[in-house]
Amino acid sequence: MTWLCDLIKEGTLVDNQTYYVSNGILSNPRLQNPIELSIGNSKFEQKIWHFITAISRDLRAESLTHSFVFLDKDYYEFNQDSFFINVMGGDARNFTLNTGNLVGVVSRDEYTLKISSRFGDEFLKYIISDADGFLEIKDFSATEKKDSYAWLLAYLWNIKLKRAYRLGIPKVYSSKSDRISTVRGSIDPLDYFKNHSSGKCLCSFREHDYASTAISLFLMAYDTVKHHSFCQQTRYIYNAFMMANQGKKKTKKEILETPYFSNPYYSDYNTLIDLSKRIISQKSLDFGSSNASNAYLFDISMLFEYFIRKLLIRSGINVRSKFESLRKIQTCSLGKYERKLEPDLIIEGENGVYIFDVKYKHFDEKYGVNREDLFQLHTYIGQWSNKETVCGGGFIFPIPEKKWEKLCLEKTQGVISNKIQQQGKEMDFYVIFLPIPKENIAKENISKENISKDNFYNTMKENCERLCKVMKTCVMREFVN
Repeated sequence: MTWLCDLIKEGTLVDNQTYYVSNGILSNPRLQNPIELSIGNSKFEQKIWHFITAISRDLRAESLTHSFVFLDKDYYEFNQDSFFINVMGGDARNFTLNTGNLVGVVSRDEYTLKISSRFGDEFLKYIISDADGFLEIKDFSATEKKDSYAWLLAYLWNIKLKRAYRLGIPKVYSSKSDRISTVRGSIDPLDYFKNHSSGKCLCSFREHDYASTAISLFLMAYDTVKHHSFCQQTRYIYNAFMMANQGKKKTKKEILETPYFSNPYYSDYNTLIDLSKRIISQKSLDFGSSNASNAYLFDISMLFEYFIRKLLIRSGINVRSKFESLRKIQTCSLGKYERKLEPDLIIEGENGVYIFDVKYKHFDEKYGVNREDLFQLHTYIGQWSNKETVCGGGFIFPIPEKKWEKLCLEKTQGVISNKIQQQGKEMDFYVIFLPIPKENIAKENISKENISKDNFYNTMKENCERLCKVMKTCVMREFVN
């Protein structure tokens, strides 16, 4: 028997699932056996039930909008249909709990609820780090991830720090005054007439300076997360920032008010500014009426889409920017509101474009792509066909390797293809799968754990390379030797 309060905090619950509790027995297709829950006395049972229902009620779209760590705010918008959990039922012994695309940890008072990725933490680390070209599967201690997803925020921050630092230490203009022999900037006329015999003028001027509030912000953020083993690899960046800061001290208030860099060259540092403020202020997410409430939440569907986009671009496939061909359609609103159409991927080929959506959710092998997603793709294809040639489209799904083998997808290289009709024209329709290896970390000793991580990394890399090859040769048919 398992206590309900322990079960919901230890990572048993994963994304995109439905859990049924009937007479104190929890069941789910992913679980090998149903779990009998130890609830406790009626008072304890009422408290845990109140906690679960409060999370379901309070963590809705309106309270989540400003809570996520966006990889690129210009590219990704918050999905208003997102939810952390959805609970329906009468008490702690009889209810249904649904999870969506959000993973993370929520704490309130003495209770904690954790939703993990159904593919495991190694998968999360892979898609975050590989998307920006920094894959560090080995440099992570398993002891750091037991109780919360604070490590994921720190891991993401560390990756973004390395990415931004490739641009060099950011410089800003600062105003300075100095008495110098060569005129620079503007002269103080009163001082000039009072001290002209000295041969020096009091000048006010602007010059580039490395010691900005942003540098102080990054240093403070690093000090907050440096206990994570993976941060040791960025210690050299910390040392460089320390030298650039020249020992200048800033208050925490000044640091948290750090503005974005206006120079577009340093745009990658703006994402780091957001993450650093989140880490320093511990602003994971406050919700509800309790002051002891906080959460670390990540929209894994957004992370996966970002990963797939970067993966295809690095392989040489021409993926358009989301801003490059934005479409809007009328809604018959009384105002001027128009609904935006934003496919995840618009791929340019020699003879036209291919439109794909990236879905992190489950693929239903019996009924295929669900109705809403299918209708949405047809809308995209129809609208884009008005102005350019659309050669085909479809969806990209992750799939567990076990299910990949069960469906014999190896025979088709992970592709299911059909034909659809649009604008009086027949075109190709695809569902492409990326198999995700099972996370099976050996815990007997460190060497076995590292071997297991290496196996996951190598298999994942091979699967990603196959996905890119399939997109080039089977879908676009333009890279066939």
